Amino acid sequence: REGNMKFVNKLKKRALLAAAAIFVGGTAIAETQLDFWSWRQEDAEAYNSIIAEFEKANPDIKVTYTAHEPTNYATILTTALAGGSGPDIIHTRAYGAFESMAAPGYLESLDGKVDLSGFSFDELLGVTLRSNGEVYSVPMASQTILVYYNPDILSANNITPPSTWNEFKAAASKLKSAGVVPFANGSKDGWTMEVMAGAFMPNFYGQDFFQQVVSEKTDFEDSKFVGAMEKFAELREFLPQGHEGIDYATMKQLFTSGVAGFFVGGSWEIPGFRAAGINFDIMQGPSAEVGGKRMVATWLDGGYAVNSASESKAAALKFIEFTASTDFGQMLTDKLANVAAVEGAVSSDPLLAKISGFHNETTPYIMLVGYRFKKPTGSTLLQNGLQELFAGSKSATQVSKEVSDGIKNSE
Repeated sequence: REGNMKFVNKLKKRALLAAAAIFVGGTAIAETQLDFWSWRQEDAEAYNSIIAEFEKANPDIKVTYTAHEPTNYATILTTALAGGSGPDIIHTRAYGAFESMAAPGYLESLDGKVDLSGFSFDELLGVTLRSNGEVYSVPMASQTILVYYNPDILSANNITPPSTWNEFKAAASKLKSAGVVPFANGSKDGWTMEVMAGAFMPNFYGQDFFQQVVSEKTDFEDSKFVGAMEKFAELREFLPQGHEGIDYATMKQLFTSGVAGFFVGGSWEIPGFRAAGINFDIMQGPSAEVGGKRMVATWLDGGYAVNSASESKAAALKFIEFTASTDFGQMLTDKLANVAAVEGAVSSDPLLAKISGFHNETTPYIMLVGYRFKKPTGSTLLQNGLQELFAGSKSATQVSKEVSDGIKNSE
């Protein structure tokens, strides 16, 4: 009964908002209220300023941005959608997580409704439902895994930013000997271990491995993958003491407070690190050997969709059209230091320019792009395995076998 009353009250609220009027030049205009849900809590200020620009051009539409806790976002969203409610505008993830929203019919198809000509095939692939080939979300931005470093700490210890694996390990060893924490990264949150692996393992398993494994010409027990994981495990001694208890928030604090020399994370960290006032720079993960490739792992980091059950679908689609524009992409680039997916957005930011240069040698972020369509996901299997690897309870061979077996038996 209490749930029914809440639902009735929500309907009353929507009715009042729909009946509300605003005055522009002395003329009353009916106002449509749109709810926009996301997991990007750290981006709330930027999104609100972007939304304000949309509202200036569309005074009859009011958009309210709500950012949920990232790890609970999918559960909160799917629960609402399954109950026939939820927001009008949905910040979707991509690939397998996107399909879990699109396949049950929760999202409105954008085919023929939104101009998507400004996006590449690869970007649209992350928001395309495989069963019918239709696009249900406007691509947001690409993300890149980076190695962040503190130039002041490296300089104080006479360390040149390393470019090869051996140089990288030597730099970490020198910092550790000097009493400096080499890496800020901990292993409590499994997803951060997957990110860290994405910076180092690809340059060992090679550029061709992704296509070979997704086409089932090999599996994750391949010696290339096992060997790459063994190399990655060599960094365990350079993590903070008690790394098993260090979560994502603490990792960032260790880096922004100047305690650690390196931090491995996504390109989304740039605004937060700048706001913290830390002197930092970025680089690709090191090459396996002198003259080897220094690939960066990249992926489409979500998109913008319309709830198929929205009562304000026309207004929601108007906002979605805005997210597909170069103007929106430019604001996303300027305010969030993102590499916008839409063509035409240009950045004068030197770090974004550096990331664009890194994109000359890229590789898909393997588990997110290829193995998040079934359960258990490849990410879940790898994250759990890497935590056990860095806890010293399992070998790279054991973890790789469990990942391989888990993917083959996923449903």
